[in-house]
Amino acid sequence: MGTRVAATALAVSAGLSVLVAGCGGSSSGPPTLKYYSGLDAGGTNVKAAKRCSAESGGKYVVKLVPLANSADASRELLVRRLAAKDSDIDLINMDTIWTPEFAEAGWLRELKGAEKADATDDVLPGPLKSVQWKGKTYGVPLNTNAQLLWYRKDLVPKPPETWDEMIAMAKKIPAPQGLIQEQGQKYEGYTVWFNNLVASAGGEIVDQNGRPALNQAAVKAAQIIKDVATSGRADPSLSANQEDQARLAFEAGRGAFELNWPNVYAAAREDGKTNPVTKKVYENMGYARFPGVIPGKPSKVSIGGANMGVSVYGKNPPLATQAALCMTSRKWQDAEAINEGLPPVVNASYDDPKVRRSIRSPTSCASRSGTPCRGPRRRPTPT
Repeated sequence: MGTRVAATALAVSAGLSVLVAGCGGSSSGPPTLKYYSGLDAGGTNVKAAKRCSAESGGKYVVKLVPLANSADASRELLVRRLAAKDSDIDLINMDTIWTPEFAEAGWLRELKGAEKADATDDVLPGPLKSVQWKGKTYGVPLNTNAQLLWYRKDLVPKPPETWDEMIAMAKKIPAPQGLIQEQGQKYEGYTVWFNNLVASAGGEIVDQNGRPALNQAAVKAAQIIKDVATSGRADPSLSANQEDQARLAFEAGRGAFELNWPNVYAAAREDGKTNPVTKKVYENMGYARFPGVIPGKPSKVSIGGANMGVSVYGKNPPLATQAALCMTSRKWQDAEAINEGLPPVVNASYDDPKVRRSIRSPTSCASRSGTPCRGPRRRPTPT
């Protein structure tokens, strides 16, 4: 999705507060740039902010300001403050779908010339398109992702290729191990699920002109959601579950299948260090392409990830752009992939053996409107 899932680990929050307290700046010191961002479990954003501040040679200090613990709540907070022309916001960690919305509203600084070239160099087609609006560039790609099918290799010898096949497999595995973990709460994640199904069925929710385009593909998508909900293998909390609830339930052994983003693999690896149940789940986690809707027809899924935007109302937008380019450099993208399981946006990263071992990446995607986007030239292929 395109979307990014904010972590809320208390340890990271504590570490962040230390950083914030230590870089408040003063009237005689370097200017403070406030970066509104969700927390990341591995602390990569914290480290990038600290290192880029130090390497700026006294030009700036980046101060992280935590957003809410959900994408919807974070967006609402930012929309209210940007609409009020709040000068406290310099940098924004944006979900990919916020970028065109914020650009259309006039809240983001356009990148031109050398800044644009730096921000878009070697960037994959999908993430590149996510920072562009009406032929202009309004952000720096930070990471990318798309949902995968995660499954228990000790329970499922071969991953299903369609939703119907997955439901049939799940019914053969006693609950709770046979559950299917999905996001059913009425929020962004549920929209992603529905969009994925519509796109995989060959339809789209809106056309290229923004007009509603629902057809029989939408009916098929709704039927699959009903089939999951009434299969006896949906989590009892399906209607209230977001990404983290689904992830934690799968880690606890409550599921043979999980539809979720690449970061769940890194999260299970970390949580398994202290939890023997999660350790067993992690050691048996397999991944495959998101299930299809029509047999023999490959699925299409929503592109997710995050971009870094520069507010036009900030204290020094050109300086903030320098900081954004530093914090999204390949070094920090690779670190985020290894520590948080969030795939990088540049082709070169996928040639790095350390990155390839750490991420789980899809081979195709679709925008949230259902429009297909091509995969990267050298992105690993799931098996």
